[in-house]
Amino acid sequence: MADLLWILKRLKPYMHLVVLSLLGSLLQSVGAAGVTLLVKGMVDEVFILKDQEKLATTVLLLLGSAFVMQVGFFTSRYLLAVSSEATLRGIREDIFKKLLFVPHTFFIKHPTGDLISRVVSDVDKVRSILTEHLPVLLREPVVAVALFFVLLYRDPLLTLILIVLLPPMVLMVRYFGGKKGKHMKRAQESTAQLTQVLSQSFRGIDNLKVFMAESRVMKQFSEWSKRVFRSSVKIELYVTGNTALNYLFGYTAVAGVLLYGGYSIVKGYLSPGDFVSYLTALFMLQPHLISSQRAFMGLKGSLPVVSRIREILLLKEERSGTLRFPGLREMVEFRNVRVSVDGKEVLRDVNLVLFRGERVGIVGHTGSGKSTLVKLIPRLVEYEGEILVDGTDLKEFDLRSLRERIGMSTQENFLINGTIRENLLIAKPDATERELREALSLAVCDFVDDLDLQVGEGGRSLSGGERQRIALARIFLKDPEIVILDEATSALDANTEKRVLRNIFEFFEGRTVIVVAHRLSNVTECDRIVVMKEGRVVEEGSFYLLVEKRGEFYRIFKGVL
Repeated sequence: MADLLWILKRLKPYMHLVVLSLLGSLLQSVGAAGVTLLVKGMVDEVFILKDQEKLATTVLLLLGSAFVMQVGFFTSRYLLAVSSEATLRGIREDIFKKLLFVPHTFFIKHPTGDLISRVVSDVDKVRSILTEHLPVLLREPVVAVALFFVLLYRDPLLTLILIVLLPPMVLMVRYFGGKKGKHMKRAQESTAQLTQVLSQSFRGIDNLKVFMAESRVMKQFSEWSKRVFRSSVKIELYVTGNTALNYLFGYTAVAGVLLYGGYSIVKGYLSPGDFVSYLTALFMLQPHLISSQRAFMGLKGSLPVVSRIREILLLKEERSGTLRFPGLREMVEFRNVRVSVDGKEVLRDVNLVLFRGERVGIVGHTGSGKSTLVKLIPRLVEYEGEILVDGTDLKEFDLRSLRERIGMSTQENFLINGTIRENLLIAKPDATERELREALSLAVCDFVDDLDLQVGEGGRSLSGGERQRIALARIFLKDPEIVILDEATSALDANTEKRVLRNIFEFFEGRTVIVVAHRLSNVTECDRIVVMKEGRVVEEGSFYLLVEKRGEFYRIFKGVL
């Protein structure tokens, strides 16, 4: 019930269209009732008494009623479709917006395929609720009620007998709807896993081919595909079973009505016109009842998917402070900082000071916590302890104002499926042509002749080094106060890397530059090097001081030395 109320609440801004749609349903019901009532006169006065004058009048009235009925149908269906699609658009946009502003760690815990499934597949199921099930439930029962009163007017006793068939139909709806809902949820969960396998496979297609892992991935895909198949078949079983039983009930009711009506006409209790009018109303009522029952069953079966969407929309967004970040004046101080992800301690008891205008290199073995440490500065990762910026806790600052002054480039570059120009404008939407060209030059993007060159999905038309240089060009374009390079030049050759780093250090002279690196060449020009091991800062100092110390830094790079 909570899920249904949530959907109705989402429809609230378009309630005026819903009300007009209901008026259309009333118009449709008036037309349908008129058709059934006019049938009596056609049979008794035209067919039996052969009244020619009555023929033309009745036919015109029948056409008028049919026109009214179809105008009502069009109004009801179209306006509900408009309100439903508008609501669906809002839900889709709200989910994506929510995912854009949840904490970075959320994406570590949740597979990409599952999130894509919720935005695409789950929302598509809500589409069936808004554009199919709810419109039917708002339209068909109104027409059914009007036709029911016609039946009651023509023969109250027979109509009351037919009502006895309603309880079994209600029980069928509950049973089949519940079964469909259970398997619908399973199908969505399996589809999410299927999407995850697809996403991973297409991203790493090169590795799949080289390691000849196609059969293993295909086995995973087939397993989840079988689960989707089984759930989908079960859903279809309950849907078609319910439909078959509905028609069986309908045929049984019609057989009983024919028996009763034939006997009444023979005995003279009922005129042929009354009986044909009753039959017409009954035949017109049945499709509306079946549609209503099927829509109710579909609604009940689809509602569990709504809970998956609501889970996303109820997620807590990143916590933002209220103070505007004025920029770094003196230093950033880490005091007993700890970070845990899924119960695993990634950083522990980190104590470190980063000074304004300093070039700091951060080194350590894979898994030592280097990337997590630098992600704390733009607050991409939640932490315990204190991180003070000129004496003010980092959490006190407004996130947007903080990130406006930070530039970050990582080993995994984000490139949209667009042109080089569009990818650069992410950093500075109002950048001029000259600024774009200058940024590309500083990032040594000598391969770029045309700013409107398409880079493909994820920049696939570019090499790894070219993608990294486009990402670095964004840093120059943004011109931030704090620059964070997390393995940002790992795909560049030694000569190009040297040119890029020289440009970075010269362009950002006097500003804080933090370089996370494995290569020795990346940190030799740094004022200070921070060495990490197992989530802790174990050493810090100048390059030559650390080499002479013969500690962890020396052990990391002794092969190079």
